[in-house]
Amino acid sequence: MRVALIILGLIPLGYGCKTQKSGGATFNCVQVYDSSLQQHVYTTVDKMPVFEKADISLHKYFTNHFHYPNDQEAFQGSINLVFIVDEYGKAKYGRILNKDSASLTLVDKEALRVLNNMPLWTAGLCNGKKVPVRMYWPIRF
Repeated sequence: MRVALIILGLIPLGYGCKTQKSGGATFNCVQVYDSSLQQHVYTTVDKMPVFEKADISLHKYFTNHFHYPNDQEAFQGSINLVFIVDEYGKAKYGRILNKDSASLTLVDKEALRVLNNMPLWTAGLCNGKKVPVRMYWPIRF
């Protein structure tokens, strides 16, 4: 009886998982509600968003477009950017992890400026459909 109740309790969990078979592999797309954006976004998808601007890597793009504020040229540290790549490939809703807008440094603001001016990414895919994906990008200086 106890085993039957456990099995019956697990059945609804199986319906909540969305999977896709492709070449024998099974993929799970994980969707969460982002309260700050007030929308659902994906954290894990079949194909993650890709930054492709000609032959420039994401790191090289950032290096070419980031300009240190005058008093911050010797800055050493890291910034953890969090942003959404939407279903159209636009990087948006950028923020610095664990910082509110009032505590942003000039370096933080410059990193967000570069992010907001990026060319389009290739959007993430879940079950063959373009979806918004939350991205984490640690930047080391």
